[in-house]
Amino acid sequence: MGYGYGRNDDPIITVFKSTIFYGKNNDWARVRSDTDTIGDRFDDVRNLFDVNLTAKLDAGISQHDFQEVIKVMANFVFLAIREKYYWNLTEGLRMFARANVRLRLTEEYYTLLLSGNVRRYDNLNGTKFHDEIFNKFSEARKSLGSIGFLGAGAVSPRPEEFERITKEIEQKLLIVFPYFESGKEITY
Repeated sequence: MGYGYGRNDDPIITVFKSTIFYGKNNDWARVRSDTDTIGDRFDDVRNLFDVNLTAKLDAGISQHDFQEVIKVMANFVFLAIREKYYWNLTEGLRMFARANVRLRLTEEYYTLLLSGNVRRYDNLNGTKFHDEIFNKFSEARKSLGSIGFLGAGAVSPRPEEFERITKEIEQKLLIVFPYFESGKEITY
């Protein structure tokens, strides 16, 4: 039905958290080994969006530049979110279970890894981006439709609405994180 990860067990989440922990403790060998475990994911976003974050990550790790490494990892999380939106839209939201799991993962990525900076941005700038993004995730969930109960009460997915909503989430994140590389736009 999904990617096989329990809540908060996705490798992107666990590696991001370990990067923060081991980076703060100057264990750069551990940061390198942990980030190497998701090298294929960095390749996936590079191939899809034409953004190569590996060189920046390698430079940050070799220079023991904690802030640069965390910026690269946050940018990577943003691209991983975009990637899940891409696959949902490529499938036209027809695979409800997969689409739902992907959306759940993007919300976890946001909540666990990016929302702290969004909240800080809101406090500094008098905006309400965190609340708006949080509400957009609820709207996106509704746009997936519903399989109903044994087909009764099924609601068709609305891919155009899903695309509009997820673009709004992306735009708010790009305002908060202006250094993010977003790569080429993908058409569905």
